[in-house]
Amino acid sequence: MKINKFIYVAVVGALFASCQSVETPMFSDADAFVAFDSKTTTIDENAGKEIQIPISLVASKALDVTVNFEIDTTAYAGKNAAKEGVNYRLKNTSKTLTYTSGGELVQYIVIEPIDNDTYDGDVCLDIKLVAPSGCNLGANYTTSVTIADDDHPLAAAGILGSYKAKGASPFQGEEGVTYTWNCEIQKDADYVNRVWFSQIVPDALTGTASYKAVMGEVSDDFTRITIKAPQDLGTLNNGAYTLQFELGSGSSVDAQVSNGTISINAVLLGRAYEGTSLAGNISGAQAVTLTKVE
Repeated sequence: MKINKFIYVAVVGALFASCQSVETPMFSDADAFVAFDSKTTTIDENAGKEIQIPISLVASKALDVTVNFEIDTTAYAGKNAAKEGVNYRLKNTSKTLTYTSGGELVQYIVIEPIDNDTYDGDVCLDIKLVAPSGCNLGANYTTSVTIADDDHPLAAAGILGSYKAKGASPFQGEEGVTYTWNCEIQKDADYVNRVWFSQIVPDALTGTASYKAVMGEVSDDFTRITIKAPQDLGTLNNGAYTLQFELGSGSSVDAQVSNGTISINAVLLGRAYEGTSLAGNISGAQAVTLTKVE
């Protein structure tokens, strides 16, 4: 009993001493910094309102500090550099953000997008924080702003957007089984007639999927989307096997577009791997119908 009491007292004493020796870390005012909350910002051209871009002062308390900002479009020289007065209006009356010891820890750069009702593509600009006074610059001292054009011809044609996909399984042993999944058709950043399908492979097996977007080119009359083959469609891992999918058979597949419905008829090729060893190949007709979700 005495030995046990001795051990208990010794352990408690050691813990108390160690706790006493640990100092509580303090955030010094000298460590305070300002930074954008996000490295990227996207603004819809037709937002119809002013958009606030937050810049936070990270400190233990509110401080009297300032930081300037500047707008730079050097990286976007050419067709997609945003122009003030054409693509947006800067609503700040000064390019100095001021924080006070009795104020808030967040200030804002305010931009109003201009909807010009014509398609000229997404435009971009960078906003950089410079010349801080009384604080430092954080890692996110720059944000890249994209003003997304709402007048894209493929959006006007009703092609871009969310779809419900339905297709028969191409897998052996699942003949006649039909699956449904969600698919997004998104515009390309550089080519006006190019689109990306987020997924055309059915979720036929449980497991971890890593699907890849599929590229297609829209005809001038918006009635056909040509999907070039082969294209890597991604992988599906069900624990025992990893399936590597590929769009194959021929040089291209034509998807027909009609009244909010897109029909794709293709051949889906697959390679099943057990670890790193090829266990077998699959091939099957892939008929997918995409129905626009309004």
